[in-house]
Amino acid sequence: MYRNEMIKEAYQDSISITHRHMLSVINTMLKYEKSLSNKEIIRILDAGCGNGIMIYYLNKYLPLFNANKKFLIYGYDLIDHGVQEANYAKKTFSYLYDNVPEINWSERIKLIRSYDDWPFENESFDFVVSNQVLEHVWDHHQFFREQNRVLSERGFSHHIFPVKEVIMDGHVFLPKIHKLNSWDAMYHKVKFYTRIGLGAYRKQKKHYSYDIDYFSKVWADKIYHYCNYPSYAELSKAAKNNHLCLTTRFTFQYYWRKLREILGIKPDLIYKNKSSSKIIFFFLKYISGVSIVLYKGEYSKYNRSAGKDSV
Repeated sequence: MYRNEMIKEAYQDSISITHRHMLSVINTMLKYEKSLSNKEIIRILDAGCGNGIMIYYLNKYLPLFNANKKFLIYGYDLIDHGVQEANYAKKTFSYLYDNVPEINWSERIKLIRSYDDWPFENESFDFVVSNQVLEHVWDHHQFFREQNRVLSERGFSHHIFPVKEVIMDGHVFLPKIHKLNSWDAMYHKVKFYTRIGLGAYRKQKKHYSYDIDYFSKVWADKIYHYCNYPSYAELSKAAKNNHLCLTTRFTFQYYWRKLREILGIKPDLIYKNKSSSKIIFFFLKYISGVSIVLYKGEYSKYNRSAGKDSV
């Protein structure tokens, strides 16, 4: 398949810009990170895999863009969090078996409880990835501790998610709801904004029997019980305490992709570099999600072992 045809098909098969960005980041890391260049098998863990659609997407398109490598993709999610709909796991397995029946997904996908250790061996993955997950994690220190444990010696992780500084909550589409600490404050704010025509109520009102009060209570529950946005400072501390080198790489590329796609342009599914800008990140974290890459341990060992990478 020619490259242009692969890109076209990957766009048609994708339901989200975050999936296209994730594919682009992994493709870029495989190209520019020397510690990955000689690996024939790449093992990836999707932390908080949800409905399994991103696993399907990466499993299909990573081999097309990296024909010299084999990819083994695993995932896990929680059975006690509440953010997922009832019986979501059954639907996840059905979706993956229907679309990729040749893989034994019962061995690849694991279900655990919130504070369980991840059910994978030490140093068993080259990448840990997540999409819109970190704002739902109860204990970010535990998350990064387990990430460090399962990553290989020169492993990487990439996460797309909103930090606490973001102005607009992306679930109910109202400003600063996620920053409130009181259930009552969340309920009254949701109700107030909804009454003046803001937020998600207009699109969802049929599901709530056209009852603004009920809608407000449900969303106050969801934000209060199932969201835990980390600030960038809290995220940085949790990563550092667990010996992960945090970088803000690919946030600029994420927003540049968004802008170009809005204008009808379909960018390539690999980035020209993995540069980052502290100033750009500072402003963009208030707008929507961010894109971060973490390295296990000291960054210098990635360079020393296989030539110098660009920073």
